[in-house]
Amino acid sequence: MFSGKRLKIDKTIQTITLVTGVLAFISIFAQLGFYLPSTTQLILDNYVDQIIASLFVVLVTFKFFFIRSKAEYIKENPVEFTLGTLFVLIVILYQIFNYSSAHYIISFKLTNNLIKAYFIFTQVYILFNTLLTLIRSREKGFFFTLNPARVFAFSFLFVIIAGTCFLKLPKATLIPISWIDALFISTSSVCVTGLATVNIADTFTIQGQSLIILLIQIGGLGMITLTAFITLFIQKGFRLRDQFVVGEILDDAHISSLTSMLKNIIKITFFFEFSGIILLYFLWNNPGLSDFDRIFTAVFHGVSAYCNAGLSNLPQGLQTPGYSTFAPALIVIMILIVAGGFGFYTISDIINPRKKNFPRGQRLKLQTRIVILSYIVLIFVGALLIWVLQREQWSELPLGKQIMNSLFTSVASRTAGFSVVEIGTMLIPPLMIVIFLMYIGGAPNSTAGGIKVTTAVTLFVSLWGFIKGKERIELARRTIPMILIRRAFIVLISSIILIFTALFLLSLTEKQAYFDLFFETVSAFGTVGLSRGITPFLSGWGKLIIIFVMYFGRIGMFTLALIVSEKITSHNYRFPDTTLMI
Repeated sequence: MFSGKRLKIDKTIQTITLVTGVLAFISIFAQLGFYLPSTTQLILDNYVDQIIASLFVVLVTFKFFFIRSKAEYIKENPVEFTLGTLFVLIVILYQIFNYSSAHYIISFKLTNNLIKAYFIFTQVYILFNTLLTLIRSREKGFFFTLNPARVFAFSFLFVIIAGTCFLKLPKATLIPISWIDALFISTSSVCVTGLATVNIADTFTIQGQSLIILLIQIGGLGMITLTAFITLFIQKGFRLRDQFVVGEILDDAHISSLTSMLKNIIKITFFFEFSGIILLYFLWNNPGLSDFDRIFTAVFHGVSAYCNAGLSNLPQGLQTPGYSTFAPALIVIMILIVAGGFGFYTISDIINPRKKNFPRGQRLKLQTRIVILSYIVLIFVGALLIWVLQREQWSELPLGKQIMNSLFTSVASRTAGFSVVEIGTMLIPPLMIVIFLMYIGGAPNSTAGGIKVTTAVTLFVSLWGFIKGKERIELARRTIPMILIRRAFIVLISSIILIFTALFLLSLTEKQAYFDLFFETVSAFGTVGLSRGITPFLSGWGKLIIIFVMYFGRIGMFTLALIVSEKITSHNYRFPDTTLMI
């Protein structure tokens, strides 16, 4: 009897959730995407938004009164309960302060803005909750039943397609853009590349630029990581099957610590981004910008820098006069780039308080030490080589500016894509150093791209060991398993094939200089975003080729190999050995 009643209640709750989710999507899509007539906007403000909020309150009330433990419900659903309670308070607030008189503490305009912000936040929450409920109830129709490699790849593809559609909405752009340009910018944002076929500042509205920030954030964290955290945030936990999927994607075999790792990823991300935003806001004290523009510019670059995206909403990027020579802000951006490229596991290992009592040589994992040492060598040796090879062209610049240009270019080449100098005017020799840095990229499980520094170190150590005739490959008194060496060589060969194929196709479709095409291809593969200035002038086919390179460069060549191949099988037999002339 009780189970039947409970089933009916659950079905009612699911129906209300679905209805509110659909209404929330319609409201957000219409208001943020289209220029609506005043009458339509009035209907949405006065009726649809209030209906959504009312249905949400009914939903919260249902859950609250039909659950056995009220305290447990509040503890497990604090956001949901708070939003439901706030609705009642907002109704009271609106009745009390529904006046426009100046002597009131809270004006009518401020009250309306607070209510509008509440409706938007509630609708976004409802939308996410509805999507999660729908996925769980219809999981066989979604890609979460696939293996983790396919989940990772399809999640990025899904966000790219959705971003393309949203960037084509009237309110997203100041001037209409083609579908191929919308797809290119969406891919560049989600894959945190930074290449752009149009000027961000001159093409996109605040809504469009906000969407680009969101796409960068999703791409930087990873769709599955972000979805898993939202699941924890809204539904307080996720199933064992989901944990295995997320664990495989994060390359973390410790399922028990997965929840804390996800939380740490979010904490680390928003700590660096928020710190960077605050510092950039105060450092970029441009008198020509309003407070909102200063905040928005700081937010855009804080997120873009930490996620190693390299996109900018300044008219000329960081080459804009006043920004390219302001060292304090450039140092903040470089710190954000390095922090994002270090990877979540590296930073977590560095700040782990439990390792203070460990012996000095054991406080950091071997991977962490490899990442730190690799970064130090690549950044400073790269900067030195760039300065030595480029100093003749920069001879008229002050020495401090030359050093800053070299250091920033070396750091940005680690897949960030910002530039304070015109890359198209640089000499070929220093650009070869930049290409090498772009190809290697950052650390694994980071916002950076490239083949990753750990892969490069594994390849170098393995090659040196093979040359010396060693049967086992060792590093720092540790043996590197053959499966890791196999993965490293898969990444190497696959990346070379991808770059060569893309370069061959671009040479057929484009009339640009060969070196410029080569630079553009490696930049796209490493999800860097540095360009010799040819991106806006690529043909439709050329843009499509670069889009594919950005996508495969972001999901990783080893992930691609896993997608197109089955698991490794072993056989009990062995064919006779043969000889080949090498």
